[in-house]
Amino acid sequence: MLAPEPTFVMYRQNAIYAGMRFVGVPLKEGFALDAAAMLAAIERERPALIFLAYPNNPTGNLFPAAEIEAILRAAPGLVVVDEAYYAFADASFLPRVAEFPNLVVLRTVSKIGMAGLRLGYAVAAPEWTSELDKVRQPYNLNALTQAATLKAERSRLHAALAALPGVVVFRTQTNFVLARVPDAPRWFDRLREAGILVKNLHGWHASLEHCLRITVGTPAENDALFAALKAIR
Repeated sequence: MLAPEPTFVMYRQNAIYAGMRFVGVPLKEGFALDAAAMLAAIERERPALIFLAYPNNPTGNLFPAAEIEAILRAAPGLVVVDEAYYAFADASFLPRVAEFPNLVVLRTVSKIGMAGLRLGYAVAAPEWTSELDKVRQPYNLNALTQAATLKAERSRLHAALAALPGVVVFRTQTNFVLARVPDAPRWFDRLREAGILVKNLHGWHASLEHCLRITVGTPAENDALFAALKAIR
C-alpha cells in the first residue's frame, strides 16, 4: 500500500492489520503533494493499492486534480480517493469513476453530522464492487443523527485563528482547520482546562510540529473557543 504522509493514520494501520507492506511518501513543504516522488514510488514499489485523502486529513488541503489523474494513470493497481470531507470541498472524483477503471471513491456521512449512522460507501466499476461485496462485513449500519452544514463557521474560525499573533493557518476544505501555534502542547492544555478539546498533532510527524487540528463547531462553541484562545498568552 502506498500513500502520502502525513495523512489519515488508519491507512498505515489498515495495511499493517492486512499484512501489507506500507510505503509513505512525504508531502512537500506546506503539505503539497509531491507528485514526482509519488510517481517515482509507484514505478519503484508497484503498489497494489494507493490511498489518497481528497481533501487530505489532517492537513485539510486539496491536492491538484491533475496530480491525482497522473497517479491514476501510472498506478498498476487500485487507487482509492477517500472523499470523507467531500461536503466541504470544491472538487470531487466521483463523476470520473467511469473514466478510470482502477479508481475507487470512498465517501462517508460522518463528517456532516451523521457519525452515528456509521454509513460509508464506495463507488467503483462493477467488476470491483462485486469483489468488495464478498468481503464486506454484515450489520454495519447504526443510528441516524442530525446533519449540519459548517462552511460559514469554518470561514469565521479560519479568520479568527489567522488574526492571532504567531499563528499560521493552513487552507482547508474540510470541517476542521489546521493551525501552527507557538506552543501546541501548552495551547492544548489551556484549551482543555477551558473545557475545549482539540487534536494536538505535535509529535505525529515532523511537518506537523506545533500544529493543532480544530474541528469547526456551532457558533456558540466557536465563540467559546475564541474566548479561550484570547486568554492564552
